[in-house]
Amino acid sequence: MAKALNFEIEFVMKILIVLIFFLVATCSFSQSLSKKPISTWKGILGMNDRLEIPFLFDFAKKGRHYSMIIKNGEERIKLRCKYEKDSITAHFPGIDSYLRIKCEGKEMRGYWVNMNKTRAQKIPLQAYTSKDILRFEFIEKEVHVPLFPRYSFVFNDVKEKNIAVGIFKSADKFVSGTIMTETGDYRYLDGILNGSHLSMSTFNGIWAMRIECEIKEDSLIGEFYSGTSYRTTLGGVANDSVRLRKANSLTYVINDQAINFSSVKSLKGKAYNANKKSTLTLFQVMGSWCPNCLDEIVFFKELHKDYAKEGLSIVAMAYENQKELKIALSRLKKFKNRMQIPYEICYAGNASKEEASATFPMLNEIMSFPTSILVDENGKIRHIHTGFSGPATGKIYEDYKKEMREIIEQLLKE
Repeated sequence: MAKALNFEIEFVMKILIVLIFFLVATCSFSQSLSKKPISTWKGILGMNDRLEIPFLFDFAKKGRHYSMIIKNGEERIKLRCKYEKDSITAHFPGIDSYLRIKCEGKEMRGYWVNMNKTRAQKIPLQAYTSKDILRFEFIEKEVHVPLFPRYSFVFNDVKEKNIAVGIFKSADKFVSGTIMTETGDYRYLDGILNGSHLSMSTFNGIWAMRIECEIKEDSLIGEFYSGTSYRTTLGGVANDSVRLRKANSLTYVINDQAINFSSVKSLKGKAYNANKKSTLTLFQVMGSWCPNCLDEIVFFKELHKDYAKEGLSIVAMAYENQKELKIALSRLKKFKNRMQIPYEICYAGNASKEEASATFPMLNEIMSFPTSILVDENGKIRHIHTGFSGPATGKIYEDYKKEMREIIEQLLKE
């Protein structure tokens, strides 16, 4: 009897010790953060043994709530934070990607987990905070070389030479901007100018990129890094008049075949109803893994709100990285809810331009995610826009939105 009682007492004492240890650890972690007001941190992603991609974020704790905002130039990405056990999980808005971090004083360690790939990626992450922290190291003694506002770029890819346009703003040592290609822009790039050396990066939860260039008179020469393995050289020449080919001329009709809906499924897994009629249908060729598509969705939600009652129907045709239909549908349902997409979204196939082209056999090709296609009630294609230049491109983005609205309004009047 006494032995049994002693055993029970020892067992209870052990449980109490474990609970006390857990509470002390939790309080210690919480207090280390609660003492901090909103502060700027520098995160460093270890993409591989030789490549690190830096980014800046604001971090704060208020009561039991944590906030984290990633900063890329003018862009602000507010993450949804949750404290679990001894770590913080910070989810990116709309996409299946998150940061998992532990904080110890002025340092953090953890991972960026990106579920938008064919296989989930887990990238090491470390971060620290200090006074006047910068995205890249700045050398005070360097004399700045002028950076022009617009460059004509060539990416020397192994498969093909991709022409692009770089647009930049500089203020003292700070540089922001983006690079536009015929399939979309690289969103908000942010960096530092050290004399004649330009360093820029961006991180948005789906991709992480870095650019390192030397300025030589009116030229930029350097290297471009994206993800864990992509690397290519690039060269640019200052050219204020350079423009890409018009986005409405790259993809065009070559025959009178109809849209092939044979592989298209509703989110319930049923065959797409191709007999539905609308005054005007906007097909959005996209993927939940595509950052430019996410920017386009924001604009298309506005179009749905303004023109759905007038007869515009928007149908997102999603080409996904998941090979299994059941998994792809499940992820698309969550994606639709997270992004609060009010219009129809369907699963159209694997994330492949070839599969997308097979859905639209009347076109020369689908060369970009996203591509938008306006079809009238008679099934005739009236307008095609290849790629998407988002808010980082400034006036170009605003001009596109205005043009798209004018086209839709004119077609709805016919």
